[in-house]
Amino acid sequence: MTLILTNEEIESCFTLEECFQVMEPAFIDLGNGAAANLPRQDLLVPGPLEGSYHGLKAAGGSMPRFGVTAARLTSDIVTWPEVDGERRRVKVPLAMGNKYVGLVFLFSTATGELLAIFPDGLVQAIRVGVTNALSAKYMARPESSVLALYGSGWQARSGLLAMCSAMPIREIRVYSPTPDHRRRFADELNGQVEAEVRSVDAPTDAAHDADIVLLATNALVPFFPADWIHDGMHIATVRSSEMTVDALLRCDRVVVSSREAARLVTLPGEEERIPEAGEGDYRREELRGTDADWSGKPELGELMAGKAATRESPAEVTCMLNYVGLGLQFAAAGARIYELARERGLGRELPTEWFSQDLHS
Repeated sequence: MTLILTNEEIESCFTLEECFQVMEPAFIDLGNGAAANLPRQDLLVPGPLEGSYHGLKAAGGSMPRFGVTAARLTSDIVTWPEVDGERRRVKVPLAMGNKYVGLVFLFSTATGELLAIFPDGLVQAIRVGVTNALSAKYMARPESSVLALYGSGWQARSGLLAMCSAMPIREIRVYSPTPDHRRRFADELNGQVEAEVRSVDAPTDAAHDADIVLLATNALVPFFPADWIHDGMHIATVRSSEMTVDALLRCDRVVVSSREAARLVTLPGEEERIPEAGEGDYRREELRGTDADWSGKPELGELMAGKAATRESPAEVTCMLNYVGLGLQFAAAGARIYELARERGLGRELPTEWFSQDLHS
């Protein structure tokens, strides 16, 4: 039988700790060539709202260790409005009930059968936070206790919780452009971690003397400059467009989630109208030919597998450029979610034969 799960059912069984337990071996296997990742592709065509596009995002990955391969598909209405004077990437929930659409399909590598279908939302948030926390575990100074967090959305929340789980964080300073957002965020998270969480009124106040910086925004224009960086800092991002070129060049050691950027596919002539066509997850033209070009950087999996050097001195500035997600992360998480759901009787079952056929392609 094929299992159908909801975000609520996943949340009831797949904890932050569970995610760490599968994500770490997944990256190590990838670095050792024992797992495979299918790079992300985005198909964008003009959408229903002015200036919007319908985006079909596809990625995949295989974890032979767990006997699964996963495909992640999202169907989004994407817009790029100006928020607080900066252009942002914003998805509009136009599906029934004002919802978003994102699905993970989990397949058996033994039989090819479809094991499970589940939404990508909860896994998406938690896997990004855990990946950045793993970069801190392997690259930050072990005693790092002060976290500067930029952003107050869903990526920021999971990132904060994961960092506190991986590192001895005692103080967290939160900055985002909207005062009410960052204050509510700090108030909400204060009781969920042992660290003191407080909002700050200026972006420089967050970074001052911070041991770790987590950039968790949807900014398209780089905002984190080199002069906010000091010796010994570790920086982790969720987009390639958050750090300025001089900030990337200030880092002594940079690793990336993947050297392969997402590929943009669209109609002829549409690239000129898509704000992110020359930046964001796809590429940053101003990095080409510089030491900040990510195409020549080691991947996090290679570092975790011992095939790339990590921090060599307390004064080094290290950086995890987590600019593109990996389909492999959904395979690793999906394998454990499927196992836990079966153990606990979660979800609904559909006949597997509905998802198979007598003919082959």
